[in-house]
Amino acid sequence: MLSKIDRYFEEVICTICLAVVVGSVLLQVILRYFFSTAAAWAEETAVYGMIFAIYLGATMAVRERAHIRITLLVNRLPRALQVGAVVLADGLWAGFVIFMIVQTTIYTQLLFNVTYMTPGLGIEQRWVQMIIPMAFALMLFRIGQVYWRWGRDGWKGLPL
Repeated sequence: MLSKIDRYFEEVICTICLAVVVGSVLLQVILRYFFSTAAAWAEETAVYGMIFAIYLGATMAVRERAHIRITLLVNRLPRALQVGAVVLADGLWAGFVIFMIVQTTIYTQLLFNVTYMTPGLGIEQRWVQMIIPMAFALMLFRIGQVYWRWGRDGWKGLPL
């Protein structure tokens, strides 16, 4: 069960979020075209669904090592330098992710000091914004997971 969650968590949530986006936009088009009206919540739902899908898609790409990397030069280096270059790049990346976790957590905490209701859905903005630090934390977990699996496999190849 945990292996299925590990493998499909981001895919399932991204699929649901994108289905919400498509459904909201389709509903909005139908309401505007055929009934000359609109649903106030549909646009917000589409925007939040897209935001959730983007951040969770980024964590999925971390797990799959699918982010853009320039490996042409790295592949031409000796093994020790290949490993060093990839580990250095991932270390810088992890540092950026930690920075973003801290900064987005501070931002989210500020939202707990004010009341900001979204106009269409009528929910507190703080709950929507919490996806950002949570997604960066999941991204950091996935970076660590890639290296844990690489070590488990005997440090063969590169953590790509």
